[in-house]
Amino acid sequence: MKRIVGYARVSSREQAVDSHALEQQEERLKGAGATEIFQDIQSGSNDDRPALKKLMNLVQFKQVDEVIITRIDRKARSLPKLRECIDIYQHAGVNLRILDQQIDLNTSQGKLMINVLGSLAEWETDLLSERIRHGKEHRRNKLAASESYPWGYQVVNDKYQLDTRLFFCLISDRPGNYLELYNEENVTKLPGLTIKQIARDCIDIFLQVQGISRALKVIFTKYGLVKTHNKRNSRDSILHWTTAGFNNWLTNPVLRGHTAYFQRITISKGKRKKNKPEDWQIIHDTHPEHRLITDAEAVEIQQILLFNSKTGHFSFNQDPNNPVCYREYAYQTGLVFCAECGSKCITKSAKHKQGMYYYFACRYAGMGCGNKKSTRKSTIENALINTLVQRSQTLANELESQSTREQEKSEKLKQLESRLEALEKIPGFDPDLEKLKEKIRLQIAEEINPFLSDSILNKSTEEIIRAGNNLAIWHTLSPDEKVKIYHQIVHQITIRNAEVEEVILKI
Repeated sequence: MKRIVGYARVSSREQAVDSHALEQQEERLKGAGATEIFQDIQSGSNDDRPALKKLMNLVQFKQVDEVIITRIDRKARSLPKLRECIDIYQHAGVNLRILDQQIDLNTSQGKLMINVLGSLAEWETDLLSERIRHGKEHRRNKLAASESYPWGYQVVNDKYQLDTRLFFCLISDRPGNYLELYNEENVTKLPGLTIKQIARDCIDIFLQVQGISRALKVIFTKYGLVKTHNKRNSRDSILHWTTAGFNNWLTNPVLRGHTAYFQRITISKGKRKKNKPEDWQIIHDTHPEHRLITDAEAVEIQQILLFNSKTGHFSFNQDPNNPVCYREYAYQTGLVFCAECGSKCITKSAKHKQGMYYYFACRYAGMGCGNKKSTRKSTIENALINTLVQRSQTLANELESQSTREQEKSEKLKQLESRLEALEKIPGFDPDLEKLKEKIRLQIAEEINPFLSDSILNKSTEEIIRAGNNLAIWHTLSPDEKVKIYHQIVHQITIRNAEVEEVILKI
């Protein structure tokens, strides 16, 4: 008995569901005599289709007698690929029958027609690709938003806008009749937050816990979500992120108010990959009123991601509920090098009666490097702080006169002092006025000493070091503050034989 196999393909799941194209093909193939049906739901330009590969393997090993398809473009859209398939059929002695064009590969006329139709199919594909390319180019010239937009946004009139629709993932807070409420005009009756608010909260969570995986754990727990693609019903918009996906979302220029083109590039037919960020075409401030992330936050996010990529998850506290994100000496990771061979040092630990001790050691100790003794992390920290205090005092001594110090004042400090001076001249006592004076005095103190405020990351390396002119300032920093500050001001620390040989600062 002959084994006759049919092959059906549609370009998308939507086409299969909405137009029943897949079912129609299957019915026609069965009516033409096919006893087995192979099907793919993929683009015809993608040659790496699982069902097609399985079918061609059967053809190569002569395990089928005839293959039936409805149209030639169901098989392949490029002429080289079509000819390759025909050669396989002819070599195996398997007949190919195409219903719409009434082509039978067993006839010479069929062989001619299949080449002609293959050329037309390839031309049609190239024409479609060209139209799509011109369409995208037209949108770029108009500075239009991309048709694929990041979560938290929607595209309105070719512009990015924050998505103010209600977020329906808060399953536990829903009333029983939420679908009826959804259909009413007054959708504010539904509990929960808007997508924009949830998106902003996700950013705040990341900035608080300072780690991709830690942030996702909090997000999934906070909103009662699980890592799944399955939707609970057709109205749910289940929030699902992988660590890579959340990373890409945080660094998407759209969140900063910019529009980016060429974020993904085509490497072959049907295959695309993420382009290098430096190769993106970024148009700045296309929707500044709809930004989720400020420029300062974007810099902080990049610094966190960069530091975490160098140190790994071992630098984090394992308790996600701990308000301190990093371990005590996490900031030293990536800064300590061997003074003898120049290699980056690795972390070691040992248990003593007094507790755990943590060290840095040359990774090549005992393998050619003579620097065999490890250096305690506490020793490294003390040497670093002493160097910073000495440098701070040196910088302070370089300010020779009051006039020089006046020149060092920032514009913001001058404005604050001027405002305070004007307020001091107002006669009488006013409680509100006194509160305002106190507020300005605090701002002046923070401007003079950046360690008193969260604005320290906006200060220059020299300003930070100059402010740290005593040991107490550096010893009172939290592990999280050390990560932010030390990687901004320290270039490298070299160790040799259990001692710190040199601390190299960035000024």
